[in-house]
Amino acid sequence: MKRALIAGKGILPRAIAERLYDSKTELLILTLRDEFEDLKPYAVKIVHMKTPKLGHVVREIKAFGASELIMAGNIPKKIIYKIPLLFFDKLSRSVMCRKIQDDHSLLGSIVEAFEGENIKVIPYWQILPEFIASKGKLSERSPNNKEMKDVEYACEILRVTLPCSFGQAVCVADGAVVAVEAMEGTDMMINRAGSLSGHGVIVKMMKENQDMRYDIPTVGEKTLEAMKKSGLTCLAVESGKTLILEPEKFFALADKYEIAVLGI
Repeated sequence: MKRALIAGKGILPRAIAERLYDSKTELLILTLRDEFEDLKPYAVKIVHMKTPKLGHVVREIKAFGASELIMAGNIPKKIIYKIPLLFFDKLSRSVMCRKIQDDHSLLGSIVEAFEGENIKVIPYWQILPEFIASKGKLSERSPNNKEMKDVEYACEILRVTLPCSFGQAVCVADGAVVAVEAMEGTDMMINRAGSLSGHGVIVKMMKENQDMRYDIPTVGEKTLEAMKKSGLTCLAVESGKTLILEPEKFFALADKYEIAVLGI
């Protein structure tokens, strides 16, 4: 089987590429990353792009003979929003000129463009199902009563922010909202929260109509490192809808830092 992978930043694309390689999949990797040496062992071909041109991606995928695509990893929003429209190709401009309200809508439009070219977008979590968070206590330490009250309040906040297409994660301390995630991403939001409160909990959830093919909440060791540095002691994630990168390493680090992790 031949498949294509659009690889953003982070360790997720490598984990997917490795799993596909093990399953004897012939893999084409397309990436904007300047450093992609870690991906080379798993790909038949790697295409390095300087700008995100969808028409170029489609041509490469069809020339390779693949009909399925996985989109994984972080692509900084400034790459999309700060490049003048004239630098995009025709297919990219057709997507960017649509009425797009948020990042999720933009990703949805990109997926529609690919599927309009008969390229099926495969949910990346299906490649790594064991990375999906389960329900209940996930770490050695359980949240204490104070942390649970903050988690419950954070969930109330997220039920308001998520339908507005922002605030996938929130930090709450002592019943007060410290920080809400925006374009900067969860880890940078955690750093901001640490500078403001120095303690509290993080809750991360998914928008109700979010498309799990390409855009689900993700946490990893960097999340825990940021929490430890910022003095945050509890992480609650939505079970069945959150990807935990390299779970064994993640939970070993959570236990080392005595960070309570909960699937809600």
